[in-house]
Amino acid sequence: MTHRLRLAPFALVLLAACPQAQAPAPTPTVDGAHPAPDDPRVVAVTGDLYAAQAAPPPPEQPAAEPPPKSPGTGRPDETNGECRLYAPELPNPQCCEHTLGFDSKVAATTCGLQVYLGESFHNSCGFYFVPEPNSLAQWFRIANIMGDTPLQAAEDNLKQMRHVDPTVTVEPVPDVPGAYWTKQNEYRWAFLPGWKAVRMFAWKTSSCSDDKIGGLLRHIIAAPEDVAGKRRDGLVPVAAPPVTVAPAK
Repeated sequence: MTHRLRLAPFALVLLAACPQAQAPAPTPTVDGAHPAPDDPRVVAVTGDLYAAQAAPPPPEQPAAEPPPKSPGTGRPDETNGECRLYAPELPNPQCCEHTLGFDSKVAATTCGLQVYLGESFHNSCGFYFVPEPNSLAQWFRIANIMGDTPLQAAEDNLKQMRHVDPTVTVEPVPDVPGAYWTKQNEYRWAFLPGWKAVRMFAWKTSSCSDDKIGGLLRHIIAAPEDVAGKRRDGLVPVAAPPVTVAPAK
């Protein structure tokens, strides 16, 4: 008896330390039955089955990496080889099908804008610039609009605007014959003659001030409607393609 009492603690230590000596864990049961993984009374978490009401929370998944921005979204991109793309947030921006006589070089010179960021199309054609380094992007937009004349197009547009702001009016653009505009706070909409369809040109005074915009509008109006080449010089829009001189034979 004494011999057995002396060995018992040692045997207990071995039983606790040796994995082979441990009894197997019981198979989970629900209401005394062994459920299948698809049993609605159980939940599978990391490969183990738990009663649905007592299941631990699933392990936290690492946050998904944000999808990469598409070319031209948030930064200029020229990899398409057709135009310099840029849109502040628009996903998958596209080049403008028609730049409608807008000239980025003239806009930059006339309005005091340092860097042309690029263009993108969303209902109308947009062009983006920055006035100086580390400043916010400024924009111009242009599109064909319904109306037989610039005045009619402006007045039709005014009817819609007056639902929101009854104080807006249509006025001739100073020093720009045949053009009319609507002003609302810092926003401007000009309706331009010169082509078969009326063009609506929109901008903010932070893009170009009222005393400077006339020079840009006159240049857009004077742009030829029909041209033989692309309306871009390299990847930037111009009013008309640059003249090419054939090499002397």
